[in-house]
Amino acid sequence: MRSTGYVIQQMVNASLVGALYSLLAVAYALLHGITNRIVLSFGDIATFGAFSTIYMMLLMLASNWQVGLAIGMVFVIAVVSTAAFSAMLQKHVFSPLVRSPTQAIMIASIGVSIALQEGLRVKSSGREQWLSPIFASSVVNVDFDGFTLHVTGMQLLILAIAATLLSGLTLVLTRSQAGRLWRACSQNIALAQLCGIDTSRVLTWTGATAGAFAAVSGWIIAVGYGGVSFYMGLVLGLKALFATIIGGFGTIGGAIVGGFLLAAIETLWSAYFPIVYRDVAVFSIVILIFIIKPDGLLSVDLRRDSEV
Repeated sequence: MRSTGYVIQQMVNASLVGALYSLLAVAYALLHGITNRIVLSFGDIATFGAFSTIYMMLLMLASNWQVGLAIGMVFVIAVVSTAAFSAMLQKHVFSPLVRSPTQAIMIASIGVSIALQEGLRVKSSGREQWLSPIFASSVVNVDFDGFTLHVTGMQLLILAIAATLLSGLTLVLTRSQAGRLWRACSQNIALAQLCGIDTSRVLTWTGATAGAFAAVSGWIIAVGYGGVSFYMGLVLGLKALFATIIGGFGTIGGAIVGGFLLAAIETLWSAYFPIVYRDVAVFSIVILIFIIKPDGLLSVDLRRDSEV
């Protein structure tokens, strides 16, 4: 039987992974909520944000920037640049295909992912990029039943940022004018346009917001775990996509719940069972959830028009 401290430590670890998955799952849910199409690029968009973080962080540290200030500046640069890149993709690649009854958007997003992967591969010469640990000293160091619980300053920073962004987005979508416009377009984009809503503008800022959330997940990978690779977007994106589907596609709350649930399953399996079978176990549990609840745990009863 594991000690109480070990269990709490795994809960902390699961929360960090859940923050990463939930932020990226929200990116999928935001765009799918309007287009009713799956955009598979967000894993690689997050990788773009992670590479931006590492390159800018190394540049600033080499220029003798104070570490805390450098982290803040890099966060802003990574989020803004990735959001602008995502908005450009939305406006010039995905928006022209929104009314297509086929899966043209999904196919286009695969092309975007391949282009991003190749660009990052060339930039990194095919090598993984590493960043030295930042704020890695323990700020919480407590003994529980013979096991010492460690929580670093960076872990607390990541959890605080994720909680702020996820709760802030929920409030924006439920209580602001922008949120009302997004909800109107998510119910029926054609009818929303007939009501006078500038759907192109809504799609563009939705793409930018989704890109920003993907960038934050990439920032977490870079500063929280230290290593990034040009090919990591595929697996990362698929796991976030599964998290979105688990919670209920097109629902922000479902994406958040799905991200933390998937992270909890992964972390607890790694903590108590052989790690070599982790992915098999995780995907088996995901399949079981789909069988029991095909529409997701927090699916809505509102039936949306599939032809947008």
